[in-house]
Amino acid sequence: MLAKTDFQLRYQGSILGFVWALLKPLLLFLILNLVFSHLFAGDVPFYSLQLLMGILMWNFFAEGSMLGLTSLMSKSHILTKIAFPRIVVVFASVFQSLMTFVINLGILLIALLLMGVPVGWGQILIFLGYCFLVMLVVLAFSLMTAPLYLRFRDLNQIWEVFLTAGFYATPVIYPLSVMPSWLQPWLYLNPMTFLIEHAKGILFLGGVSRLDHHLIYLGVLICALLLGWFTFKKSQIRAIELL
Repeated sequence: MLAKTDFQLRYQGSILGFVWALLKPLLLFLILNLVFSHLFAGDVPFYSLQLLMGILMWNFFAEGSMLGLTSLMSKSHILTKIAFPRIVVVFASVFQSLMTFVINLGILLIALLLMGVPVGWGQILIFLGYCFLVMLVVLAFSLMTAPLYLRFRDLNQIWEVFLTAGFYATPVIYPLSVMPSWLQPWLYLNPMTFLIEHAKGILFLGGVSRLDHHLIYLGVLICALLLGWFTFKKSQIRAIELL
């Protein structure tokens, strides 16, 4: 209910309402596609669709992490008056961004059908699995940073700068193969590089590579979730005082 209410309030009073959830990524896609399609379209199959998919996945991560970071502070008027598990607020922020992402996935599905991309149900299910991992990354980040934001109120400004830099350090606009070979492993330190690159592979190249890399990624992600959970549990004791 918290996620649903916040989602409705976000577009309350706007002329186009929920349509903005579709327009924002589409407008960004149209601009970037106009600028970069002539550079990569000849070498990258279905470049425009790969760009659209990358933008949608990155927007999910960026929006979800920012909402998660500020989740406790944004609900201070509730947390200081009603006793309920504070972690619910963090989950609600993730689900709110998930609602927007699900709407945007409809655009991607329509685009895949119109462009005649040969995608099977198995590929779609694996792609949705990568989307689920994005949600877990957002959740881990939110659990770690939401309590910190109560103490350091400029974290949202810092994170906004990191998101801008991270967008260009992630293979959204360009294929990873155009980067120097020595730089590519460093780009994988960004968790979204792994997910977007392999999501492109399953939808447009028809396969999953390096199972061992997936197992390592899952192991690190599970550790991050556990660390976030324990960090949040330990920090929430003083959350009300900091609010």
